[in-house]
Amino acid sequence: MTLTFRLETEKLKQPWKTLQSLDNKLLKKWELQREASQDYYVQSYLRQRVSEKQLKQLYASYELLRKVVQKHCEDTLSDTYKSILFILTTTEGIALSVFGSQKLVQTLNRATNLGEGSIFTIQNAGVNAINISIALKGWVFLSGAEHDLSVFKQWNCFCAPVRQNGEIIGYLDMSCSVKDDHLLMASLFALTHKRIEEELNTYDQRQMIYEQFESYRLSPREKEVGYMWLNNYSALRIASELGIAEGTVRTMIKRIYRKTRVSDKGQFIRKFITS
Repeated sequence: MTLTFRLETEKLKQPWKTLQSLDNKLLKKWELQREASQDYYVQSYLRQRVSEKQLKQLYASYELLRKVVQKHCEDTLSDTYKSILFILTTTEGIALSVFGSQKLVQTLNRATNLGEGSIFTIQNAGVNAINISIALKGWVFLSGAEHDLSVFKQWNCFCAPVRQNGEIIGYLDMSCSVKDDHLLMASLFALTHKRIEEELNTYDQRQMIYEQFESYRLSPREKEVGYMWLNNYSALRIASELGIAEGTVRTMIKRIYRKTRVSDKGQFIRKFITS
């Protein structure tokens, strides 16, 4: 599929937030975290990635999202803009997919440790569009010099939450050269992002999984916990969102495993996400 669009840059509204949109307390907290690293002023690489085992679990949990995002990002990249880089992350900022020219993706992976599994928290990647978008739960724009990571200083970056049926299920970042017209790039990003969400909303993964849970006689609460567990929520986060104790969540997960006849999270994910 070929991606086409028409743009009048002078009429484009600017829906994004910036670094200045962050609360001063959060900025100060981040500054302390950054100063704890002696080399953050010249940070040239991402410090940490998740293990291969963790990454495989994330692939299973986010299979639909990765598939839809890949389709639309590759449509965008197959057109005119070969120097663009897309990064899809989890809701916690762990990179699930990186799309761009093969040369660019390989170079970044080798030289900066930027690739699938990279962690875009403030501690691992400094200030960047992804962790600001997560903090604000909205669309953000960061210009080159505002980044800590040296490679991003060459790029302008847009990042926005990806929602399915109103729920944030990941974040999409688009990075482009600081020499590119940022309004033109904003429209390209907005169109790609819109098409991703439109396709995702044709799926109702929650309903499909709940229907699968029905055959195992899971209670309404067990369905909630099971669905969040499939989406890689921690027991602590599930407890917080549902207003129950973490111990209760863990007990419930064991009961869910027993009812669904699995012995671990990997089997649970394969049974309901990839079936």
